[in-house]
Amino acid sequence: MTSPLSQVLRSQQDELLNHWLHDLSKAASDTHFGPAHPELMEPLRALFWAIRAQLGAEAERELSPASSPQEPGQDADAHREQQATLDTQLQQLIAEQARLQRPLSDTLGFLLHLKHLLLKALLDAETPPDREAADQAILWLDRYFERIARQAFDDALAQRDRYISEQSLSIMELSTPVLRLWHQILLLPLVGVIDTGRARQVTDHLLEAIAKYEARVTVIDLTGVPIIDTSVAQHIMKTIDAARLLGSRVVLTGISPEGAQTLTKLGIRFGDVISRASLRAGIAEALLITGMRIAPMEGGLR
Repeated sequence: MTSPLSQVLRSQQDELLNHWLHDLSKAASDTHFGPAHPELMEPLRALFWAIRAQLGAEAERELSPASSPQEPGQDADAHREQQATLDTQLQQLIAEQARLQRPLSDTLGFLLHLKHLLLKALLDAETPPDREAADQAILWLDRYFERIARQAFDDALAQRDRYISEQSLSIMELSTPVLRLWHQILLLPLVGVIDTGRARQVTDHLLEAIAKYEARVTVIDLTGVPIIDTSVAQHIMKTIDAARLLGSRVVLTGISPEGAQTLTKLGIRFGDVISRASLRAGIAEALLITGMRIAPMEGGLR
């Protein structure tokens, strides 16, 4: 005995697809989603067939008590394959929606509208099912789309978290540049708050640059660091100690008067580290250490 939902899926799948895509492309003002972008038509079509395959198989298995049983292994393999296909198509649709800067509510609205069309087709079937079977199919269909909506929400959150992590990493990379000023002289301008994760990245980048360029002097500029406290000072000292082990002397520049007072009150000392008030003075000190100087060209500009 075939369930009413299975009958509808088999007999009206093309009509359901065409009706769904038409409605999504011409969304009215009373819907809870905006019209789908033309570029979404193919991802939506692929998602429909993925839902159709899984929905039909699960409806046949759970709503048709007299259906012929399958081997447990075959049933599990088929379910995993259908779920993997659905996951892929749903993630692609969400990614495309994000690229087009469309809200997640539109994606959820697309899914709920498909559920509405399936319910309407089930109730308007030419051969009315018995009331008990129809009620069972309606409740089961509602639970199925609730599960798909939760999956879409989870996928969207995971994608957003991944984008945020990638953007944070990119921002961190840009905020800790190690610049080669002259031969054997590096500049590390620090900007913003220095926490444990960023301090580790600063140290890694600096040590790689020192080894690569065989730097004798590294100028660390703190002009852009708003707060210099015990934690920041400890991070800087660890970076300085690591640089020394690779043979590079460190010149600190840009400590503000407020920062200097705070460090003094906290009893923090940078030992024999050279400190200069400005970046200009720090670069001059680095040139002095390496035995170089900046001088005007003979004859001036030509």
